[in-house]
Amino acid sequence: MFQFFKKEDVGQALGIDIGTSSIKVVQLRKEKEKIILDTYGEIALGPYAGTSSGQSAHVGEEKIVEIIKDLLREAKVTARETVVSIDSSAAFVSLVKVPNVQDSELRTMMPFEARKYIPIPLSEVQMDWWHIPTTINLDEGERMINVVLAAVKNETLTMYDRIIKKLDLANVEYEIQGYSVMRSVPPKSSGMVLYVDIGGQYTTLSLINNNTVLDMHVISRGSQDSTIQLSKALSIPVDTAEETKRTFGYLGDKANPYVKDVMQLSSYPLFGEVARLSLMYERKYNQTIEGIIISGGGARVPGILESYNETVHIPGRVATPFDQIDVPPFLHEMIERIGPSYSVAVGCALKKLVPQV
Repeated sequence: MFQFFKKEDVGQALGIDIGTSSIKVVQLRKEKEKIILDTYGEIALGPYAGTSSGQSAHVGEEKIVEIIKDLLREAKVTARETVVSIDSSAAFVSLVKVPNVQDSELRTMMPFEARKYIPIPLSEVQMDWWHIPTTINLDEGERMINVVLAAVKNETLTMYDRIIKKLDLANVEYEIQGYSVMRSVPPKSSGMVLYVDIGGQYTTLSLINNNTVLDMHVISRGSQDSTIQLSKALSIPVDTAEETKRTFGYLGDKANPYVKDVMQLSSYPLFGEVARLSLMYERKYNQTIEGIIISGGGARVPGILESYNETVHIPGRVATPFDQIDVPPFLHEMIERIGPSYSVAVGCALKKLVPQV
């Protein structure tokens, strides 16, 4: 279903990230061994729904099609080989231990095992699983093996199918966001690493070991929470609060000392949950998390690492997904600033061009 290891031989590829607050696209091309940025773009969903930029919005399928068409046209996208990200809130990923049996027996067994991990009826999801060579020790001698279980809601896949059919795209694949981020920002070690992707409405945690996604968890907090808190605390419009957040962030505004205080307070629930889940993962897998990589639109907020370090005591860094990409010199400054929010879209495009992950 997910075609995680499908080999492709294409020259251009398009990655589409349909988020809760914006839609992003990245077009890459491959020349010999070099991956080159052709074009990119982003459109906020808020204004289409009568709300502010940066806020999550439900605009409906027809409007999403319209927005993507506008975005592809404005960004002058020419690639048609496409990978579209699947919202992690509609997916389930977990490492499970099962008896060491033949694959034919495992196919019969997995639907029963999956019921322990997937909180909705199995008739409502598309499911896949695969063996992994991991140092994570969840087994009991040679009697048990480790298997990654992944599932996506049928309604999400059906909706994406309807959207894609109305766009002039070819050979479209879908991929869960956590896998895209790992591909665009590969870990620097084979040990356990946690990816924290801060979107507008949700934050997705993806636990990685030896380039394998072991676990995924969605926190119902995102970057828009800070905007809302600023708007309420400072009695300013949401648009102004969003601009204040993007300009000053966690570093604060010298002209208004309350900005830093409000931003810091708004970050505690999210980063406190990251700290709690990090400890839970370390106990569950009996390994230390070596580092945390922060991506998504929330990672673009100035001072994000300073705020993170106040609550989480695992070394962290902000994602730089364009490090693998040849970017025109005149775009370097812009890409450095906006890069973290394109981690998913870049990873999607790379899936077609560098399909080793």
